[in-house]
Amino acid sequence: MKTFQKGIGEPEIAVVYCTHGNETEGEKAVENLLNSGTEFRKPVKFILANEKAYQKNQRYIDTDLNRAFPGDSDRELYEERIAAEMMEELEGLKVLDIHSTESRPTPFSLFTSRNEKVVEALKEVNIEKAVEISFTPGCGINHYGGIEVEVGPRGTEEAVKQAEQILSTFLVNNDVIEGKASQSVPEVFEVTGEVDRPNGEWKFIGENFVEVQENEVYARSSKGRKLETSESFYPVLMSESYENILGFKAVKNEKLTEQIINIRGNQK
Repeated sequence: MKTFQKGIGEPEIAVVYCTHGNETEGEKAVENLLNSGTEFRKPVKFILANEKAYQKNQRYIDTDLNRAFPGDSDRELYEERIAAEMMEELEGLKVLDIHSTESRPTPFSLFTSRNEKVVEALKEVNIEKAVEISFTPGCGINHYGGIEVEVGPRGTEEAVKQAEQILSTFLVNNDVIEGKASQSVPEVFEVTGEVDRPNGEWKFIGENFVEVQENEVYARSSKGRKLETSESFYPVLMSESYENILGFKAVKNEKLTEQIINIRGNQK
């Protein structure tokens, strides 16, 4: 783990990136910001989370860091020790964690906590869609709070530009760097379960965040088989390279959207 600070004083916000070592868009966005000569009006902590995996350009070393929280400093697994260190570094801070994905469309936010800092951050990244995903255990945001953002497609310049825009917007809205504030209330989806991946090669044929209707075919295999849903759902993170699932199913949550509307946030 590599940690450093920009700006003078005790930081109230943190930016995390490379939780997965092969998701380098956040690192490139941070480096571009630092190389731009931007003045930091308030302090911010930066954390390159899985430095060893980043250096090897692989997702993790021993186990998925984003399934290892809250971690344990005495464990043998590398990522579990990092998770424990990150818990200490991020305690009490408003956190933006930058990820990248092969799923489309991007960008979108992920969150689990519903406290004021998290709800503020959902507005401050100015992204149209947000996903409540506390269904998934071991994620960092389940424990240290904050939000994740997914940019993409992974490995493209488009994803880097999305990461740069989101990072800049978040820092401007928290008065860390100079710029014009711009906030929005996202449409909120709540994950209710996983979508199993049968044996073989499967392709999702729908569109993320667009409802799959009851009895609709939503995936086909390379051998011509079809998957048909018995109930309607909103697909999230489908076509992602998970080992055992195709992605997640979700519902719209208008109550959470209303909660976000009712918290003022750090408007300048």
